[in-house]
Amino acid sequence: MHEHRLTKILGPLGLKLIDAGERQLAWFEEGAAAGLLELGPVVLPEQPLGDNNHLGFAEATMSDGTLVLIHRRMTGHNPWGAGKVDEHSSFTMTTTSADGGKTWSDSFNMRDAMAPSCRDRGGIVPLSHRYKYGPVNESKEGYKLHLNGLGTSRAGTVVILCNYGAFRSEDKGATWEHLPEQFREDTTGGDMIYVGPRIVDHPDLGLCAFANSVGHGRSEKFPNPVDGPVDNTRHDFILLTSRDDGRTWDRAVHPLPHWAAQYEPAAVVHEGDIFIMARDERALTSHLQIRVSGGKPVDVRRSNMRQPRSVEDAGFDYNPVTKRFEVVRSVREQMTVDLWSIDPEEWESAEWRFEGTIFARYQDRGDFYKTADGFHPTGTVIDEERGVQHIFIYSGHPCGPAGSFRITRTLDTPKLSRFLEERE
Repeated sequence: MHEHRLTKILGPLGLKLIDAGERQLAWFEEGAAAGLLELGPVVLPEQPLGDNNHLGFAEATMSDGTLVLIHRRMTGHNPWGAGKVDEHSSFTMTTTSADGGKTWSDSFNMRDAMAPSCRDRGGIVPLSHRYKYGPVNESKEGYKLHLNGLGTSRAGTVVILCNYGAFRSEDKGATWEHLPEQFREDTTGGDMIYVGPRIVDHPDLGLCAFANSVGHGRSEKFPNPVDGPVDNTRHDFILLTSRDDGRTWDRAVHPLPHWAAQYEPAAVVHEGDIFIMARDERALTSHLQIRVSGGKPVDVRRSNMRQPRSVEDAGFDYNPVTKRFEVVRSVREQMTVDLWSIDPEEWESAEWRFEGTIFARYQDRGDFYKTADGFHPTGTVIDEERGVQHIFIYSGHPCGPAGSFRITRTLDTPKLSRFLEERE
């Protein structure tokens, strides 16, 4: 392989995990030289603790110029073939960067911010994932949240909702406060809440997190819920709000049509309304777009962003340069990261414009969840001062190793699209 600048930046392990190949690396070299596109590592399993070498599902927010990122430290995305979960396993690690993602702090295990009575409540594996990583553990104790959602309040507080409950940081992720009673099984009724990747600060509602609830029933045909459809599956649209800077949370359920089974909702506040992009868990091949306006029914419709197999979660932002909504999404079966956009005035049309493929594993795309894993670009961050968007992905093997990476691209989307088109 030609000695690219990226070869030194990524190192041998980074090159192996990103699996980009000569062609893609050359694109990033050209893109970086033109100020359009940049690739770099965030966290790699160079010295894994035990079998915990899958450092994926990176998502981020920004507080006063500092990027605060969360990622997993697990034995694998696919537990069948992965190693053994132990005390070092965590679904929520944090790391920070004060220089636009060039360098990152050592990762911090959010479980270490919890009191001993909360840290292993019900066992090492959190409540939502015991069916997958700890099936012999039938304890009902734990926190009734799954996945990771984070955001920054207007006061600069970074807030995280995750498998271990609710957390706050008033110093840009340097230290964390755990809210021990929020979302605990004995203080929270109802089903497990699956939070979307972003928490936003709405001028009237306060901090808002978006979620769905899913029943994990079992059927004779599919006794294990990870093997196929489950009984009584629900995907309610749940709005979580906090008016005290993330200290306490209220919950409201908004009815959606039966066909609109939304999952992993990513939100943007624009001109007082909340716009959301979510996975369509009913059709499994498209994205759902949702609009929440004060005093009006929740509007939901399927977008034209579709694909043959299971749709992936998406990053969603309003680009202050182009004045357009933009979606970054990965296509699992093709192992690509694509960029789409739409004018907010054309939201109801649900007709998005394809802007180009930002990244592809050209060397060995593999078979998603069997031999290849990635990309989950949900944790995007707009840095208007620098004129860029940070996109965070992970790449590797579903049973580990896997690492997280940063793709930083210009907010001049037309210029970037021309660059990408010329290299197709």
